[in-house]
Amino acid sequence: MVTKAARRLLVVAIAAAFVGQGVPGSAGAEPVALGSSIRVFGGDPEHVRLVRWAADRYETRGLGVPTVDVHFHPDTSGCYGHLGSQLGRRVDVCVESVFELGRETLLHEMGHAWIDQNVAQTVRERFTEMRGLRAWNQSTVPWDDRAYEHGAEIIAWGLGNRYMAPSIPDRDPARLAAGFELLTETPVPNPMNV
Repeated sequence: MVTKAARRLLVVAIAAAFVGQGVPGSAGAEPVALGSSIRVFGGDPEHVRLVRWAADRYETRGLGVPTVDVHFHPDTSGCYGHLGSQLGRRVDVCVESVFELGRETLLHEMGHAWIDQNVAQTVRERFTEMRGLRAWNQSTVPWDDRAYEHGAEIIAWGLGNRYMAPSIPDRDPARLAAGFELLTETPVPNPMNV
């Protein structure tokens, strides 16, 4: 019988053997640069195309592409147990799919970075009030009650194909469009024309 400790050591040893081998999510893989503002780490050609698609969604709306390093991981351990995460310019995506779930996750996490880089404090305050929330991104507040999460979901909804509903409360399309316009100062695009 193998103990939990022995299993953990085996997993660590296997992971260490793959570092630098180009395995998705590996620390030693060379990044792929997409323009001057995006680098992709640990992604195969499909993942790179996914990031290029997301960047195009920002560019075609005139929002400007956020400066990000996108790291792909084979499971949610690289995203603190979530499908994605963002901190500063680092975006982690833990969805293998390059289709709708992957698209929405990437647009959402890039949305956080875009907000950080482009949305003034006064607009954040107006957005928080508009959404009927009390907190921007306080760690003591549940995710669904953070305006920062609402903002990233609304940007992903506005730039995406809209096959999936945002995972926040109060998803009325008119309210989502108003939030998108407040954050981006641009009307919501038709999903087929972005």
